[in-house]
Amino acid sequence: MMEILGGALLDQVLDDTYPPWGEGLTRRAYGQWNAAQTKTAWGREHLHRVGLIEGDDVLVSAKRYLFDGLVEGRPEKVLGIGAVFTPERRRGRQLAPQLIEAMLADGQARGCTIAVLFSEIGASYYERLGFTAIPRTLVTIDIPRTRRGAPGTMVRAVTPADLPQIASISMAYAKDAGVALDRTPEFIEFSLTRRRLRAGLGPSGLRTLEVFVAEEGYRAAAYIVVSRGPEGVVLEECGDRDPRGSRIGAMLEALVERDPSCPDRTLRAWLPPGLHPPQVQLVNAAPAPEVMMVRSLSCTPLTHSVWWSTDIF
Repeated sequence: MMEILGGALLDQVLDDTYPPWGEGLTRRAYGQWNAAQTKTAWGREHLHRVGLIEGDDVLVSAKRYLFDGLVEGRPEKVLGIGAVFTPERRRGRQLAPQLIEAMLADGQARGCTIAVLFSEIGASYYERLGFTAIPRTLVTIDIPRTRRGAPGTMVRAVTPADLPQIASISMAYAKDAGVALDRTPEFIEFSLTRRRLRAGLGPSGLRTLEVFVAEEGYRAAAYIVVSRGPEGVVLEECGDRDPRGSRIGAMLEALVERDPSCPDRTLRAWLPPGLHPPQVQLVNAAPAPEVMMVRSLSCTPLTHSVWWSTDIF
């Protein structure tokens, strides 16, 4: 039977999962990072580590996310399955499929109509479990060097008071999606906190995360989330009340013009269809390294999504 893990059982899972997913943190920081996520307002209610146990031993574990989402524009419950891990000493017994099926049954009992996971091992394994891949493409954005310098856009760091406006901007992109998350202020706070903690608990200079808003009339009218780390420079998410994304482009220009000598003026991003800030160039596109997999529990199959990099779990 699937159980929520805590105490010594959770420590056992963290010991086992630290080598592949330590993200450059120390073991102690890895534990702090995981614990802090479950102490946010959103994480306390929606994120749990679950597993199958035998006595005092965890046979297989995973993270269970219970999302509020939109499926073809309808409010629906979405089950997220992350960090599925079987210790090497327990492999070969089909334990991961058993846990996933238990999670799906539990999610369906809770009213979830769709399950989502992100695979680092390709699509075939999870296709055998009834999941379907939804293509996600990352684009490379180039910010051309200009002679006019930084644009006259009011750009400042985000504050908690901006989160309702960011949520409103963000949800405008979800209205036509096959599947998307209901990105409430509490969920956005969770997503940003998770990324900030990973940067703050890691070695100095390994990762940074910056969140900026463009302000108009004392309100956030656009925002960007930019990370730097081993994966390079990534536009994790963005949004603009202007459908063209012109404020996003101006903010990216302002960001790179802080240090005109910096040679790196390219970044990777996932962008929803139709969003192309006029100030930037889209150089190329490539499949995302992690494969988005979806399994329908009680709704029709889906073929597209709105899923920002900060939403990946």
